[in-house]
Amino acid sequence: MCRTRFRALAVGLVAGWLAGCGSEAGKAAPDAGLDTATSATCTPEACVGTCCDGLCVDTFTDPDNCGACGITCLADNASTTCEVGSCALDVCDDGWGDCDGDEATGCEAEVACEPGSACATECGSVGATWCGDPCAPTCLTLDETCNGLDDDCDGGCDEGAIPGCRGGVYRSHGAIGHVYGRDEGELGTLGQTLERSDYFFVYESEATDLVPLYRCIKPNGLRLLTRSETCEGGGEPELRLGYVAAVERCGATPLYRLYSAGGRNHFYTLSATERDNAVSAYGYAYESIAAWVWTAP
Repeated sequence: MCRTRFRALAVGLVAGWLAGCGSEAGKAAPDAGLDTATSATCTPEACVGTCCDGLCVDTFTDPDNCGACGITCLADNASTTCEVGSCALDVCDDGWGDCDGDEATGCEAEVACEPGSACATECGSVGATWCGDPCAPTCLTLDETCNGLDDDCDGGCDEGAIPGCRGGVYRSHGAIGHVYGRDEGELGTLGQTLERSDYFFVYESEATDLVPLYRCIKPNGLRLLTRSETCEGGGEPELRLGYVAAVERCGATPLYRLYSAGGRNHFYTLSATERDNAVSAYGYAYESIAAWVWTAP
């Protein structure tokens, strides 16, 4: 319900001070506690107010005699009040609003604002409708949920360590080169030494526009990270690390992929500096961005 109040110009306001069953001009504003009992013989002497058609009324507050006898406060699609002798819009009827700010038109606009209903935010996420001003509803952003989207329009997705949303990937090194996994114990069974815990983060489950990231065993026993479910034609994945982005989005970071022809192994890093050093100092060739991942849960 729209509660819009405004001052209305009461026609004949000046006349109200002179009106009332033969009353004298210049009557003062009524005192608190005015006796407004009806009387067929209402006279100026007996009425601490104004006599209007046999009634003793307070023309400062009576919506049927507002400012003067016979002036009734009316407005289209709304209730009205009388305040200090002037008509005022009180409450718009359900489904109507005073959207043009013109006191003469009352509540002229049909409005259909449903509080909490789904709407599109400024960044394209799904928000909730706020009807504080039913003439201009606002789409409020929602808190982040684990859906791969920027719910709160701050440029990031699902930030805030939402339980069960994103998990860390470990980086290890050993006899079979650098290997990346989700379980430190599993990496230990491969003879690897932990190099970095939570080196990057992946989604635990599918979410909007995300794809799986697999770890595959190559014919030489070394490991490959790929988005290909056939291990780029080399067979079945050893395991699925989680879900990642195939393109830049939601504050994700590129995971660079390099290859050493001499060692026949792949190397992955988040650091452009480490990437360039591997190329210049260790004979690696930069291949591509393997995936877009996150640096925080």
